[in-house]
Amino acid sequence: MTDTQPLSGIRVLEMCGWDGVLAGRLLADAGADVVRIVPTSGDPLAAEAPFFGDSGRSIQEAWYNAGKRIVTIDPRKDAAELERLVVGADILIEDWRQGEGPMDSGHLASLNEALVRVSVTPFGRSGPWSGYLANDLVANALSGGASVTGMPDTPPISGFGNQSHNTVGMYAAIVAMAALRARDITGKGTHIDLSAHEALVSCTEQLLMEYFFPNGGAWQSPIARRQGGLHWSNAYATYPAKTGHGVMITAALNFAGSLLPWMLEEDAAQELADQEKYPDVVSMIRSLPYVMQILREWVGRSDAMEMFLEAQRRHQPFGAVLDIAQAASTPQIEARGYFQDVDIPGAGKVAFAGRFFRTSGDGSQPAPSTPAGSPSIDWPPRSLAHTGTTMDPARPLEGVRILDFTHVLAGPFATRVLGDVGAQIIKVGTSVRGAGANSLGHPYYVMWNRNKQSLSLNMGTPEGRATARKLAAECDVIIENFSAGVLKRWGLDKAGMAEDNPGLTVVSMGGMGQSGPWSNFVTFAPTIHALSGLTYMTNPPGEHLMGYGFALTDHLSGLIGAVAVLEGLEHRKRTGHGLDVDLSQYEVGLGIMAPALMEHRANGVKPEPVGNRHPYGTFAPHNMYPCAGEDRWVAIAVQGDDQWRWLCQAIGQPFLAADPRFATHADRCANEDELDALISEWTATRDRYEVMHALQAAGVPAGAVQDASDLTSRDAQNASRALFGTLSTGHWGEHGFDRFPATFNGDRPSVYEATRETGSDTFDILSEVLGLGDEEIAALAEAGALT
Repeated sequence: MTDTQPLSGIRVLEMCGWDGVLAGRLLADAGADVVRIVPTSGDPLAAEAPFFGDSGRSIQEAWYNAGKRIVTIDPRKDAAELERLVVGADILIEDWRQGEGPMDSGHLASLNEALVRVSVTPFGRSGPWSGYLANDLVANALSGGASVTGMPDTPPISGFGNQSHNTVGMYAAIVAMAALRARDITGKGTHIDLSAHEALVSCTEQLLMEYFFPNGGAWQSPIARRQGGLHWSNAYATYPAKTGHGVMITAALNFAGSLLPWMLEEDAAQELADQEKYPDVVSMIRSLPYVMQILREWVGRSDAMEMFLEAQRRHQPFGAVLDIAQAASTPQIEARGYFQDVDIPGAGKVAFAGRFFRTSGDGSQPAPSTPAGSPSIDWPPRSLAHTGTTMDPARPLEGVRILDFTHVLAGPFATRVLGDVGAQIIKVGTSVRGAGANSLGHPYYVMWNRNKQSLSLNMGTPEGRATARKLAAECDVIIENFSAGVLKRWGLDKAGMAEDNPGLTVVSMGGMGQSGPWSNFVTFAPTIHALSGLTYMTNPPGEHLMGYGFALTDHLSGLIGAVAVLEGLEHRKRTGHGLDVDLSQYEVGLGIMAPALMEHRANGVKPEPVGNRHPYGTFAPHNMYPCAGEDRWVAIAVQGDDQWRWLCQAIGQPFLAADPRFATHADRCANEDELDALISEWTATRDRYEVMHALQAAGVPAGAVQDASDLTSRDAQNASRALFGTLSTGHWGEHGFDRFPATFNGDRPSVYEATRETGSDTFDILSEVLGLGDEEIAALAEAGALT
């Protein structure tokens, strides 16, 4: 770490498993001194497959623990050493269930009243499910994500990788840094209760949107359904190609101006040129299934990579479906130096994946963690006095002003998260761009733009650009997700604003980043899923084209965008200068796939989809099982012999524990087909919640596959923690919404202002932030700058 990094000097104590481990990694990437406490039996992550060759060094452990110091402590024997670390820490990330941690809340507060404590648990520290167990499979089932992934006539699919844990880890980093800002203002720490379940529910795109807005768009039912590689809008789909695996294709962007002429050039859409049948684009959209069928046939006679590259040349957001080997070596990866050779103790030099984003304050490439041991940790006590300043712990970003140029989902989700915890978000829009999914007339816009003021500003006029620069001089952050170079042309990039506002952080959330041969490519989440290997790996065995059923990487890019904003605020606090942030949504996609990509680079392995089986055989059984009722399922995941015995007892067949087919974990993995058949026979006649509660009571991770109706009306945990509420929005009236997925000192953020009409706050912003008078504002309007 170097003193130029955003979190240099910040001390983080990490005592957690999968749900919090990425948070520590993100903070270490930014220069924090992160000490991970592991038990004397060793770090559980170190036993996680895959490994670097035959070295025994876990790739996942190396990735998630990069930049950390690993210390072995037995809290029962080394209580004094643990207390000393707590006294010197700024942030504690832990996953202790209520009453089970090595220290209670009162003792922690007595040791360090200024400590920012992030408790990240599967369901939160209160509520009827607070003691339940969850892994990635169970968490995805209960959150609703699995209910929209897969095909309607087959079991739901959880999704490849540790994506539930990645999502929660990003949230944990956000709340930790937000609360750190409040600590530095007030001198008081905060205890944050972050529910992994609630965090995941917030990141399921159309799942809640269709339910909250049943008459809002192309959907026919308030319950979002599984439909394989077809997007909820019915305008994006993944189709097989003649050569290559397939192409993610869409008819949603400039169909008449770009896609249709290309199809006609290729003799692929002559039917659509029939002026009698299709006199205009509207008539084609009304026949969208037919248009998509023509696209399918076109892809079927094309090479996937050639079609992808030609589409991008024409500014169409297509994506070739790449397997892990292909995803690990694209020209964009090579040009941006995403992989760097790093020495891993015991494994030698390996290709190590880069950070989730790049900043002007970056240090060197993340290094592997130090070997576990008991190094001397020199953390003298912090001397922070109460400042006398008071602020709402649940609104730690009050006083932060963000100029928001983002659109669609990834960027708006970043600013929604920041607005929920108190930041002032000034969303810049125009009547020209404010159409379709970028307007209040579409529920997509309503979902991601609460707690924001709306400013109409025409950046096509000199007056509009000049006004934007004046606003930027009064802001802490600019965030945008335009194509590369747009902000620079307006003079709103970091260099362009350096003289007027050196403390400004500029976060550019381009699809491919600000450099490289693909920097001008147009992407949406399905594009990123396809190119990163996520689509390929999220499938049943032998399939390659389903992928995630919602825009996972849009949500995660939004969370990483919020992380970048907070790093910028910390950097300015220490140095007086903000950060220049190059956030490539593609590299966020690569980051969540990094262990698989690194395994290929290290071992030459090309993994194949395994459906809901555990990709590395860590759990068995590990699947979605049918339950009583139509399309009702339960996820069950068993790890180790104890949980296997408990499962056998819970289903009334204790003799199975000694069955030679299932006696050991290796036996169970070798006979998973028979194992799944036996469990399915037991679950098929039972209610999914009955199965879940019975197995959880026995100590076995299990969870019902829930949809939006379940989450809002049958999920006892969400009800007990009041996750959902209602808002009233112009055009839509009263509708549901999900609150921020954490509490701060016991209180959830309480301000949720409905999404506003484009430009409704223009006068107030110009008068209050810039001090313009009525005549000056009228002159801007007359010049066309406020349309």
